[in-house]
Amino acid sequence: MNREMKSGRRLARIAGAVLLAAVLVTGLASTADADGYRPPGKVVKIEQLPESLRLPGAAKAQRLYYTSTGFDGRPTVVSGALFVPPGKAPKGGWPVLSWAHGTVGIADNCANSVNGRSQRDVDYLTSWIAAGYAIVASDYEGLGTPGTHPYVNGKSEAYGLIDIVRAGRQADKSLGRRWVASGQSQGAQAVLFAGALQDRYAPELDYRGTISTAPISQWRMTFAAVHPFTADTPANPFVILLLAGTKASHPHSFAPGRYLTDFGKDLYQKAITTECYTAIAQLAAGKKSQDLYDVDTPEAERLLSLLVADAEIPVEHHAEPIFLAQGTADTVVYAPATTTTADKLRAAGNNLTYNIYPGIDHNGLMGAAKAEILAWTAARFQHD
Repeated sequence: MNREMKSGRRLARIAGAVLLAAVLVTGLASTADADGYRPPGKVVKIEQLPESLRLPGAAKAQRLYYTSTGFDGRPTVVSGALFVPPGKAPKGGWPVLSWAHGTVGIADNCANSVNGRSQRDVDYLTSWIAAGYAIVASDYEGLGTPGTHPYVNGKSEAYGLIDIVRAGRQADKSLGRRWVASGQSQGAQAVLFAGALQDRYAPELDYRGTISTAPISQWRMTFAAVHPFTADTPANPFVILLLAGTKASHPHSFAPGRYLTDFGKDLYQKAITTECYTAIAQLAAGKKSQDLYDVDTPEAERLLSLLVADAEIPVEHHAEPIFLAQGTADTVVYAPATTTTADKLRAAGNNLTYNIYPGIDHNGLMGAAKAEILAWTAARFQHD
């Protein structure tokens, strides 16, 4: 491809991004009340998803843009998807699953409603459609919409997951008030924030429970176990996303460049503009930590402290039950950290089911736990 063609495509992408931002900002303004208040969970725009992004068996597949609350407590616009089962909804409307996806990246083109979903996720979600659940699936703040995605910022994720339930019910009247949240990895962390927040943030909805598979948690324990900044350890590409997400959550006080080598800065720039997580991981493959990161002890503590503040799963009493699952062969999420989180949540008085799956890795956990998850969820909807 010649230079002129590349330049033309790049300009087209930029122009498209500017146009999208203008449309969403205009849409957000149009949802404001007379006094300027912009309520969360209002639909800004609806698009039909192309066939390639539909879930098998879904009678309806739409991309939603909706209002939500950002990481800083201010109104924002988030994108996501809505999938509705075929047939007539049961009395009270379709029960709703709010799906929280795992790590896909930081750049806008990584959003699931634009870039598609892994086969693992498609298989899992298709089972929910077949079981008679409508699905709403947030892309999260800053993924596919203006602004940088505040990766693993728990409140931001939770608001997006709750508000898309509100927006989905506005977009399709067949959706009921009853809902659950299910998430994997980053999304597993997100739903535990949502479960803690939902009762006071969206009391008009009827929440029935939280399903969390392999949540990112216990940041200090995890950092101590994986040593992400020890010079000769394999480079951990997730740290690139953590730096970008922390910068998004603390735009005026956190400087990612202080943590990165020249090669790391190049990867960081790719991550926030064009390349999704899989590509970043491939570029980091075979590298040592010292090839990407240049971090002293105070800088490491600064990052860790911010992650604990923004992303540590809150140990609170949830109004509804929790299903927590972890595979013992997981090399992405530190399994002992999940057990510690389970112990703390149980000690806080939660109705917690904690299932450990021997020999199951990170990507295999959703499939291994699916039958038990669907049975557990069905029990949550037995009584109105």
